[in-house]
Amino acid sequence: MPRKKSTIYLDEKADLRLEAEARRRGIPKAELMRRFLDEGLLRAADEDPLPPLPKFSSGGPLTVEEMDEAIYQSIRRRSLKR
Repeated sequence: MPRKKSTIYLDEKADLRLEAEARRRGIPKAELMRRFLDEGLLRAADEDPLPPLPKFSSGGPLTVEEMDEAIYQSIRRRSLKR
């Protein structure tokens, strides 16, 4: 799979720890970062299930526009958590 370049800023202590761990494992620092990122994303997907969509209990029927807005807001909140 083609790779895309990204830049992150680390404090000096984190960078030194990352470099030491990469050396200990005998792999490049970039590879260690990719592995940590992949592992973290897998854990986040397992541990943080998305909340359910909203339930509508307004006491009366919603207009199409109100329902669209409620769904839009719920999806927006869910996407901000990612």
